[in-house]
Amino acid sequence: MAQKYIDIFSDLLKKEDLPAPMTWDTALTDSTIPVFSEKLMMFHVSGMIAAGIGNYGASMSRSPRRDLGLKYASLIPEIALYAEDGANIMIKHGWLEEPPQSDNRERLIKGE
Repeated sequence: MAQKYIDIFSDLLKKEDLPAPMTWDTALTDSTIPVFSEKLMMFHVSGMIAAGIGNYGASMSRSPRRDLGLKYASLIPEIALYAEDGANIMIKHGWLEEPPQSDNRERLIKGE
C-alpha cells in the first residue's frame, strides 16, 4: 500500500517536472531477530497511520488544487480500513481495549 501511494504522488510530481523525494528503505537490515516487540511495533504503526490520515486531511484543506484534494480523499477510506485492521489485531491480542462506544440511547430512555 505504501509503495502504491509513493508511486501515485511521485508520478504527480514528475508530471509537473518536480523532483520526487527518495524513499528511506535503503537502510534496511538483513537481521531476522526482532529488535522490538510486536506490541510496540503495532503501537507505533497505528500512530503513524493515524498521523497519515490527519496529514491527508490537512493537505486537502490547504491545497488549492482540486486534483490533489480528490487524490487524498480517494485514499483515506483505504487507509481507514487498514487502521481498523490494526486496531482489531491489537484488541485480539489484548494490547488495546475495545474503543469507547456511544451510549445506548434506547436503554437510557427506558431507564435500564
